[in-house]
Amino acid sequence: MKSLISFYTRSFEGLSREVWILAVVILINRSGMMVLPFLALYSTNELGFDFAQAGIVTGMYGAGSLVGSWLGGVLTDRIGFYRVLSWSLIIGGLGMASLFLYHDFYVLCGAIFITSTISDASRPPLMAAVSLFSKPENQTRAISLIRMAINLGISVGPALAGFLAGSVGYTWLFILDGFTCMSAAIFLILMLSPHQKKRRMEQQSTDKSHNKTVLSDHIYFLFLVVTGINIVAFIQILSTVPLYFQEGLAMTEAQIGIFFTFNGLMVFFFEMPLVAFSQKRWNPFNSMIFGAILIGLGHLFLNLPLHWLVIVSGYNILVSFGEIINFPFGNSLALSRAPSHQKGKYMGLWAMMFSSSFILAPILGTRLVEGVGFFSTWLIIAGLSFLMVPGFLWIKGKWGSVTT
Repeated sequence: MKSLISFYTRSFEGLSREVWILAVVILINRSGMMVLPFLALYSTNELGFDFAQAGIVTGMYGAGSLVGSWLGGVLTDRIGFYRVLSWSLIIGGLGMASLFLYHDFYVLCGAIFITSTISDASRPPLMAAVSLFSKPENQTRAISLIRMAINLGISVGPALAGFLAGSVGYTWLFILDGFTCMSAAIFLILMLSPHQKKRRMEQQSTDKSHNKTVLSDHIYFLFLVVTGINIVAFIQILSTVPLYFQEGLAMTEAQIGIFFTFNGLMVFFFEMPLVAFSQKRWNPFNSMIFGAILIGLGHLFLNLPLHWLVIVSGYNILVSFGEIINFPFGNSLALSRAPSHQKGKYMGLWAMMFSSSFILAPILGTRLVEGVGFFSTWLIIAGLSFLMVPGFLWIKGKWGSVTT
């Protein structure tokens, strides 16, 4: 038992104070993540939209995220992560808090697009800051710490959102989500001074790969495409899976919120030690392959004729461990491939890949459900994850040296 605890605590060693500050910033922000997991349900239950419209509303969040990721990447390389991150949290929080005011389908889509554009401009500067404040050998674990903070926040926000939606309505979801965004910005400004970030930028200003540009890095683009298809399968957890829980398994909003809580807690408790374990034993691409397989198996599990609690638990375990093993290494591979003077652009494209997946995933998932039903939808989604295995194997042979 002592050796297990010792291994767990050692997985946190060597991370800088600045990385821990960034983790707290994202923890505060994600503790108020209440809108996105319930956006499809809000659209159907509160506003009376059909499934296709609900998918478009959720997709508009992804469309704004796509534009915001590109904008955040460009601005990060030009003016630095500090200002981009802080202002996107403040202005995005104000936008999020006002979304409940819009009930018209087209107006809501536009408002969500603008808010998401501003909010998700924070993604590239956050990852660039992680690279700036972590040693190369600690980079994957630093990303895992950020993801732990995200998932701890997710374990709080959606659970509270489920109870609020079922008791006092959806309005408070938007208000609290916006409030936590602004609170995270205030914590960042108070705890991480501009002098710290300027000093570290000067230390890392020299780069040996001046000739490499993101637009000429074709292997990186292919890596984004293959990873993106796997993310499309995973992101069904935020769109069609909650609809299936309600429509197919007759779960309440509170029960769905609890599901997200357990998902977040599993990732929070297991990611850091599992990443430390696999980092010493496996190639990063092997970890991504294993994770993609688990995500595919998770969606197949939804079709088993079992009690709803067993189905939800099995899906949760498989998808959570697939996420743990897959995502940190993909993020770290993208970050390690970027020259220091192009961190913003590389991570902007990485964030754009995620955002594109947010656009495609809910639209694809809801259209599949309406066209072929939930059972066939889960078969197709699982197939997308399994299809990524040969893609990752091919890219692994072309990638070059891996130092994550």
